[in-house]
Amino acid sequence: MSIFSRLSDILSSNISSILDRAEDPEKMARLMLQEMEETLVEVRTDAARLIAQKKELQRQVDSFDASIQDWTDKASLALQHQREDLARKALAEKQSVTNQKEQKNGFLVEMEQQLTKHDEDITRLQNAMDDARKRLESIRLREQVSSNRVKMRQKTQIETLVKQEIRFEQLEKGIDAIESQLDSQSLGKKDIHAEFEALQANHEIEKELEVLKKNLAKQ
Repeated sequence: MSIFSRLSDILSSNISSILDRAEDPEKMARLMLQEMEETLVEVRTDAARLIAQKKELQRQVDSFDASIQDWTDKASLALQHQREDLARKALAEKQSVTNQKEQKNGFLVEMEQQLTKHDEDITRLQNAMDDARKRLESIRLREQVSSNRVKMRQKTQIETLVKQEIRFEQLEKGIDAIESQLDSQSLGKKDIHAEFEALQANHEIEKELEVLKKNLAKQ
């Protein structure tokens, strides 16, 4: 693809629309920036070539000006010596050089127009690159925020599980303490009231323990 075709495609593209439709926006933005940077190098290289050619043409035009003045002086000298025929030849040479100068000036005008176009294209291309860089930075920032949210959610879930496990362990220790107390009370004589009180306390703990087990299973 030629530089001008590729440049035209880039400048006419809707960067936001392309990135919004891309499966991997960050990768697409990087590729677009790479393409723009390569195209910018080519445009600048072509502009440098035109500038060099313009300078060479300008030197030729300047030399034509000197030659025109020289043939004018020679025509005057010939007339001073009554050599009208020689003066005519000098003026003919002057006309030939003048025609060449006008042709070169036409080339200079065309080159100046091309350089102006290159300057406009470079400005538009740089603006497109700035836009692409901003979109890439925005994409990376959104991905970072999303990643942080996921991490925080996972951290919160883990902390919740840890707290429930700690509470679960505390309840189990409470049950063990109650059972130990019952066992110790059973040594010697058994009090039916104490047994029912311990049974009731153990029942309440078992209910809360079941609730925690269900919550833990859901997590």
